[in-house]
Amino acid sequence: MLRYNHGMIERKWRETWQQGQRVDQESAQVCTVPVPGDSGELGMENARLLVLTDFFSSVQLGKKAPISILGAKESWLKDTNKLGLVALNGAINGEYDLAVIPRDYAAAFGKLEARDTFICGRLLQSGSMRDLLPDFGADALRIYFLYMGPPARDYVFQWHGLASAYRFLSRFWELGYESVGDPGCELSETTCLLDLRVQVRRRILQRKPHTALAAIMGYIKGRSILTRTEVRVIATLLQPFTPFLSTELLQLMATIKN
Repeated sequence: MLRYNHGMIERKWRETWQQGQRVDQESAQVCTVPVPGDSGELGMENARLLVLTDFFSSVQLGKKAPISILGAKESWLKDTNKLGLVALNGAINGEYDLAVIPRDYAAAFGKLEARDTFICGRLLQSGSMRDLLPDFGADALRIYFLYMGPPARDYVFQWHGLASAYRFLSRFWELGYESVGDPGCELSETTCLLDLRVQVRRRILQRKPHTALAAIMGYIKGRSILTRTEVRVIATLLQPFTPFLSTELLQLMATIKN
């Protein structure tokens, strides 16, 4: 079995996406207001803001959109693509489709025009994203941010939570890599997958990414093997959460099928 190598997978897809990257002027317009800081690096709290914005724009608007960071440092933009998203510095002309604002900076929303807004909580004592990416990877950070709990609450960074996120990704990678052909696709299995799709979609629309992830983790828990259909469905459901790993596994499943 090929070991889960987040660095290799994320580097591969960052390069692929950058080569084909186009900022479509007709795409959705989303923004966030970062927490001010003196560091030239993108901190964990602002990384969480960007992940929440990317996640909700993907699932609510149906497509990924470039994120306008209002008041960003230019150096922060170098770190954003490492999270599997596209960010721009500065405002646009016109109305935003979605704005994600940290609670203590909600007053900034009064200066924005947005069809939808989401006030999120703060991530305290979080440190630098660059210190964590080499060991854990962007997908683990994204899972950690989105699995913390209701996004509107405040949280303190916890190492064990990030380590748990990494273990979950490693296990799903192993199950995907060792998946088997579908033995006739039993009705009970099909029903379970349909139920999982419905649960995840409903919880995401309720803006509860943590409960959507809990449903996916509950499906996988205790399983020693998954069929390739299950891997494809779960990887698709996880794509807004883990764009790198999901894309790699979906490509692997397509290669095996072909």
